[in-house]
Amino acid sequence: MSTEDEVAADTPDCKRSGWAPFASRPFVWLWLANTVSALGTWIQNAASAWIMTDLAPNPMMVSLVQTAAQLPVLLLALPAGAVADLVDRNRLLILTNMLMLIASAILAVVAGIGHVDPAMLLGLTVLLAVGAALNGPAWAASVPLTVPRHFLAQALVLNAVGFNIARAIGPATGGVILAVAGATVAFAANAASFAFVALVVGVFLKFPRRQAKNNLPPEPLQSAMRVGLAYALHEPVVRTALVRSGAFFGSGSAIWALLPLYVRQVLELSSASFGLMMGVIGAGAVLGGMIMPTLNRFFPRNNMILLAGVACGLALVPLAVFPSATIAYGALLVFGIGWIVGASNLQATVQLAAAPWVRARALALYQAVFNGAMGLGAILWGWLGDYAGLKGTILAAGLAGCAIAVLARAIQLPAKIDDPSASALTVPPDLLIAEEMTPLLQSARHRLRAAVSYQVDPSEAAAFRGAMAKVRQSRYRDGAVGWALSRDVSDPSHWVETFVIRDWHELQRGMERLNLADSEAVVHARSYHRGKQLPRVTLLLQDDDTS
Repeated sequence: MSTEDEVAADTPDCKRSGWAPFASRPFVWLWLANTVSALGTWIQNAASAWIMTDLAPNPMMVSLVQTAAQLPVLLLALPAGAVADLVDRNRLLILTNMLMLIASAILAVVAGIGHVDPAMLLGLTVLLAVGAALNGPAWAASVPLTVPRHFLAQALVLNAVGFNIARAIGPATGGVILAVAGATVAFAANAASFAFVALVVGVFLKFPRRQAKNNLPPEPLQSAMRVGLAYALHEPVVRTALVRSGAFFGSGSAIWALLPLYVRQVLELSSASFGLMMGVIGAGAVLGGMIMPTLNRFFPRNNMILLAGVACGLALVPLAVFPSATIAYGALLVFGIGWIVGASNLQATVQLAAAPWVRARALALYQAVFNGAMGLGAILWGWLGDYAGLKGTILAAGLAGCAIAVLARAIQLPAKIDDPSASALTVPPDLLIAEEMTPLLQSARHRLRAAVSYQVDPSEAAAFRGAMAKVRQSRYRDGAVGWALSRDVSDPSHWVETFVIRDWHELQRGMERLNLADSEAVVHARSYHRGKQLPRVTLLLQDDDTS
């Protein structure tokens, strides 16, 4: 029984309401830790952004605070995802939260002695982002371990609601703390939030580590990263979700980068007002999370993400055209609703489409796209703000967001996503291994080439090619590094599929990874085989001693 099945068995049968995931006690603890951590993060973000407007009040420097918080996640996401899939998850989460605690504490001390400057602020923000990059994939991939699959989408919405409750409270709290007690207390509050998360993970949450069935050695990090990237590229649903995510977050990043300067220079308001406006975005996100179950009943996933992108884009237009505090509050509330609807649907798509063995890596790539789009977008909007002004840049970002949302809808996401953890229909064929070849295989130094022979009626050649296209995706998802389909020039009915595996251990891992979609693709391709026996499988060992 899988971990997800165990959670399903332990979770009381309750109505499919928006609150159903809270029937799972592990999810309650995870949600609480997520919300407290987010609260500390938003207090710190508000304080950091506002302090930068004092230290270096220009669009590029203020935007660099967001860039410093986002780009390390882009750079470290894939190795962090691979580590999260390979090591003990509880230990990893505790260590990364302790790293972020230390970084926040250092920032609090530096602020307390009055030595904060732009370089120091950006440097420690980068260190915090490194901790977040190492923590994020493991944390996100743990959500499916706390609820059954049919509650996963709503569990992600509730997690986002908790995050945005923190967003609604955190920036305003950060603004008040900054005004009353100073930056030291704001940064110390963030450090305390990381201590709380480490305590919850260490005491109340236990995530099992997946064990290889064939007692294989640990998967090398480089190989795990390669396989994770290959999986995302060759799993159509994950690939499409990543492209749509880049479009959505890139166009929506402008307000996150420029809002502190907009509040200060255009509206001429204080840090408390900036925190309140950030809180309004969070309140809109909470409202969006509450209405998500209703929206899901009326709109398919594609239309939900389209509407979210248009809502976020249109919300920016009045900020530029009619700059006033009252209009800003209303516009930012709409932006928050659109933001959570788009982000929750995109993350849920990746979560549902990624197989358990590679889920953290797929989510790491999602986080890389998110942080890359947010960080690089912040640079773009900051640069444009220097030349076009804040109001002109926000207007351009809003109109661009609407256009991108409409264009991106052409990249379709499926209404229903099959369970990637479903067991395969068939088992891989037994491979006959000569005794003298066994030591060479076990050395894991030689590449393998598998060859599968088919006999196909020439009149069905086009349909067979189409079926093999899905087999090709399956091979790459499960670890192959090369694939080809060839036809015998002397016999047009004879086809040979070949694919390359790095070594014997990787082949064994690939066999463990086979799921229902893989076996269905192979079974469909075999339906075109007209031979009296099953397609012949030959395993070839590459001889590295030949020149």
